Amino acid sequence: MSPALVCILVAGVLWFLATGFRLRDRWRLRHLPLVQPLPFLLGHLSNLRSKPIYLCYEEWARKYGGIFLIFFGKNPTVVLSAPELIRQVAVKHFAKFHDRPSFVAFPSGNNKRLVALRSGLLVSRGGYWGSLRAALTPLFHSAALASYSRIFNDCAGCLLERIEAASAGGVAFNVHLLLGRLTMQVIGRTAFGVHFTDYAAEGEEADMKAGRPNLVAAVKIIFASNSFAPGAFGVGMLFRILPTWLEPAVFNLFFRAVGGLAKRLEYARSTFMSTADLLMQAAKRQAVARGERVQMIETDWRWWPQRFMDENPYKGVTPAPNSVIDMLLRATNKETGQGLTDVQIAAQANTLIAAGYETSSNALAFAIYCLATHPEAEAALLAEMDALGGKAPTAGDLLRCPYTEAVINECLRLFPPAHTTTRECTAPGGCTLVGPDGRSYHIPQGMWVHFSIYGMHRSEEHWGPDALAFRPERFLEEGSSKQRHPDAFIPFGLGPRMCIGWKFALREMQVALIRLYQRYTFRLAAAQQQPLPLRAGITLAPAGGVWVTAHRRGSSGSSGSSGSAAGVVEG
Repeated sequence: MSPALVCILVAGVLWFLATGFRLRDRWRLRHLPLVQPLPFLLGHLSNLRSKPIYLCYEEWARKYGGIFLIFFGKNPTVVLSAPELIRQVAVKHFAKFHDRPSFVAFPSGNNKRLVALRSGLLVSRGGYWGSLRAALTPLFHSAALASYSRIFNDCAGCLLERIEAASAGGVAFNVHLLLGRLTMQVIGRTAFGVHFTDYAAEGEEADMKAGRPNLVAAVKIIFASNSFAPGAFGVGMLFRILPTWLEPAVFNLFFRAVGGLAKRLEYARSTFMSTADLLMQAAKRQAVARGERVQMIETDWRWWPQRFMDENPYKGVTPAPNSVIDMLLRATNKETGQGLTDVQIAAQANTLIAAGYETSSNALAFAIYCLATHPEAEAALLAEMDALGGKAPTAGDLLRCPYTEAVINECLRLFPPAHTTTRECTAPGGCTLVGPDGRSYHIPQGMWVHFSIYGMHRSEEHWGPDALAFRPERFLEEGSSKQRHPDAFIPFGLGPRMCIGWKFALREMQVALIRLYQRYTFRLAAAQQQPLPLRAGITLAPAGGVWVTAHRRGSSGSSGSSGSAAGVVEG
């Protein structure tokens, strides 16, 4: 058979698949506004070649309203930016939208990598998700949060030392990079009782090339890659145009590729899993020695080379008693009535490490950028710092810093690290939503639903004509919250599946911001591009970091530096 004929046949099959799926789904979803035009085969994935998903959703919401339909290849997706509709999915009808969609079709078969990917809290489903949520909740109880204040302050002190070294001689540095060290240190000590290695920035690339485990390098690879993020126009595109039954095979082939993205992701997941395995086995030995019952079920789940164990910096490290791993060793899977498997426990450890590192460091970097470009807001923050004094803040002191919290909230509004989140309708009969205008919208079983958090956070409908302005006061003004829908601000999601560690993250960010501005103010480096370039993968992050110069505050509380005002923040 000639190559030309093969190409014609392949094109014909793809055309048939794309057309068949589109006609069927377009008919049953004809009551939903469809984004036009609907390009051939790739659907609206083709729009994402020139514009990231969060900006596409923001633009389409202005044109089509708070609910509209798009196609990720063969997969129809309902996008919501109306808070009334989001609340119905996330809260009122949660049982019908209990799960998040998987980027690869179920079942997973015997692919060990895919089993590991599907075992984490963020993508877990059914009763298994409830088991994980219950097991992890004690980590974020109020009593536990209060006990973390000392750790937050200790880690913030280490950050100040790093800034002192990085800014010597008045040189510019990437503060986003140093904030990542802070958040990695915090999650290590609070959740695991382990001092995660303070990697040197220049060592990350070298470790990766040599195949040496490096947690910071691994996290960066995961979040910098948007190939499997919602709307990704990368290798994940294949999963949106191929028949569902082919998806696991394509996934397996991708992770057996020898270069590029596949190689980096394989390194990252091998680093994560080998580290979690070492900590888990050490915690198990410690629990058995204490005479405690261990519920964990051993399985054949390891796939990485032995060097990831032999050269791992956490070989021989034992988590603290009552760490999150200890909690998981004692947990029960509600679906099976048995303990969690080893791969399930490792997946939760990795979820905490990755999420604890990425989102908080991004939010703090956005805060420093916004304050550096808005001297009036910085002055209000510094006044609050001076009223507090130079002491390390306790949990009670945070209540005396409302403007600090308002700054963080305003940054989370303008630059939400979770710019888009997902749900799937799992109810056999689907679910009917009612819009603010009284219209009904039926969502069939199996339908994907996306929440456009970025677009909703910047909508003039909810935030007024100054929606793009950085104005922390909007979170302090009496009555301002009554002028908008209570769910128009959801940086951590909404409902039972909202971020389990949102209170933890807020406290960590508050302590870090207070300690930073008790000692320093920051100005954007001359080479820092404005408006701030953004990278949209799994999370929203500063593209290339945030480059600043640090200015030590004098005894009077003034840095003596002046900054340029910018009344509007655009991303």
